Amino acid sequence: MHDIREIEAELGVTRAGVDAIRDRLIQLSEHRQLFSVEEFAPPGADEKRTSTLYRLSQDADDRFALYLQSSAGSVTTPVHNHTTWASVVGFHGQELNRFFERTDDGVCQTHEHMVEAGTGIAMLPDELHSIHIDGEALNFHCYGLALERLNEREYFNPTEEKWKPFTNVSGIVEARAGAAS
Repeated sequence: MHDIREIEAELGVTRAGVDAIRDRLIQLSEHRQLFSVEEFAPPGADEKRTSTLYRLSQDADDRFALYLQSSAGSVTTPVHNHTTWASVVGFHGQELNRFFERTDDGVCQTHEHMVEAGTGIAMLPDELHSIHIDGEALNFHCYGLALERLNEREYFNPTEEKWKPFTNVSGIVEARAGAAS
């Protein structure tokens, strides 16, 4: 995380900066012995959720938060923004990310990228994407601000054809050694 702080300080919240953060996380993902599916297990078959978010690191001021998302089954998010920079890097399995632009009547998909081991994506605060997982996956999610602090996030509700507040994530599992739960 020290390297990621330095990258942002040097390059700022720019395309070059978020791409460099993604590349640093890809290097971290090469240390496969540090993160096992057994240690960071997805929810069990008897649970309603299909994904668990483990907090690996977070600064005292809630900046520079790193999570490990462990999923089993189907996980889908609506089109949303983050209001901070974000990077998703593959470790195990596949996570399809679809990217969108705002239009007068909603959103239009521009492209997609499959995140898997050795690959990742980097997003600026206003970029829009959706996540689609079918099966088991383990991925790093890194943000410039902790998920609990992203109070301005929005998602597009296609049924109502309007943008709505994206409620903060809950149920994050604390995986930091010595951190309070």
